[in-house]
Amino acid sequence: MAVASPPAKEVQPAATSALLLVAMMIGTLFNLFHPHPGAVALVGVAAVAFLVRERARLPPSIRRVALVLGAVTLLLLPFAAAPGQSLSKGVAIGGLMASIISSVTLMARAALAAPQTGVVARHLLATGMRSRYLLVSLACQLFGGLMGLAGVSMLMDMASKGEVQAEEDRLSMLAAIMRSFAAATMWSPMFSNVTILLALYPGLSWATVVPLCLAMAAASIVLGTLLEMRRLRHRTLSPPVPMARAPLYRALLPMLAAMALFLAAVIALAHALQVAVVAGIVLLIPLAVLVLHALQAQGPKRLAQARQRLHEDYLKLPALAGEVALFMAAGCGGTVIASVIPDAWTTAIGAVLATSPFLACFALIALVIGLAFLAVHPVLTVVLVGTALPPAMVGLPVTVHMSTILVAWGVASYATPFSMIALMAHRYSGYSVTTVTVNLNRGFAVIYLGLATLFLGTIATVLRGHG
Repeated sequence: MAVASPPAKEVQPAATSALLLVAMMIGTLFNLFHPHPGAVALVGVAAVAFLVRERARLPPSIRRVALVLGAVTLLLLPFAAAPGQSLSKGVAIGGLMASIISSVTLMARAALAAPQTGVVARHLLATGMRSRYLLVSLACQLFGGLMGLAGVSMLMDMASKGEVQAEEDRLSMLAAIMRSFAAATMWSPMFSNVTILLALYPGLSWATVVPLCLAMAAASIVLGTLLEMRRLRHRTLSPPVPMARAPLYRALLPMLAAMALFLAAVIALAHALQVAVVAGIVLLIPLAVLVLHALQAQGPKRLAQARQRLHEDYLKLPALAGEVALFMAAGCGGTVIASVIPDAWTTAIGAVLATSPFLACFALIALVIGLAFLAVHPVLTVVLVGTALPPAMVGLPVTVHMSTILVAWGVASYATPFSMIALMAHRYSGYSVTTVTVNLNRGFAVIYLGLATLFLGTIATVLRGHG
């Protein structure tokens, strides 16, 4: 009896914290279906209670950032034009981000446990170097798009352990993963990037912006593949390890089908209910995870096993305390700081940028990446830039404005040292953060951002001409 008591004491706090996260999701869903101050208040109260209970889990760096942002928000709040509205919008954005990351984490745990995942990873390591960059990039779109950061983490672990002829080949694989991850964040609703920006553009849907974002993601992969072919043009490479293709197809096809089915169901539900895509994700992921667990269960009573595993997955969600703290602080800080910037400043800047779509796109990109190099977290940056310099002010169509910020956010994640994906690459590879970001990606980033500015500026010019 004495041996069994400690786990029981540990489970109770985890269950209470998990319920608080669920309350945040419920409040977020209510606000998405029927915007109401009461729903936002539920999100805020649940978030505060959760963070107080889980304060010991917060990494010191995130605790410092959250405290500084919280202090700045409180100091500037009295100077906001509409303090209550600004704070409410920030809480809603923070709750939205926390809900999506919690839901996607549930999906990632179930997907990573599938045996098909390991089969695909082994085949990637057996491919030849000339085709590996492209295949790793495509795999990252699949795993990242379906499993979020958990899928990216799996690929980085694979890249760090795989055999290579030269260390520059390992760096190339890391570059493919980081760049493709950034490309996936531009279109996949499984990442918070799209969700955050959609919250800043009322009336804009994921389906409206995704064609442009997919084009930018494809351009990133094509450019990276061409640069990789140039890098290997004088190399003599060993032939790939022969492996039967049948097991790969048997593993890959169900994964592709499951991903397509899930995304189609999410979009269909969101369209039927006339709500944001994030609402469909939060609603459907528990059901999808239950189905995945049931398919992976062994023996009798598979559904009971699946329910138990889903319950265990929920009890592990309080480990996301750091992300919740950062998202809530960035959401509130970004909206409040943007609301106190004098209108005369933003109006003057907007008047200059509105003279040229190319200048506007370049300026938005430069602001996001410049602040990223100053160690300002991208979540705060994009909320601040998107709120202070909205599409109408800089003369850009809404879809182009959102796509431009998404592109800049993605590049900042792998070209600057202060990002989650940069720290992840450093941890798995052992290389310094500067090596796996600035040194590895600066040439690619400059070319890609130049092309993105030209492409998005041209699209904006065409749309303005037809407007």
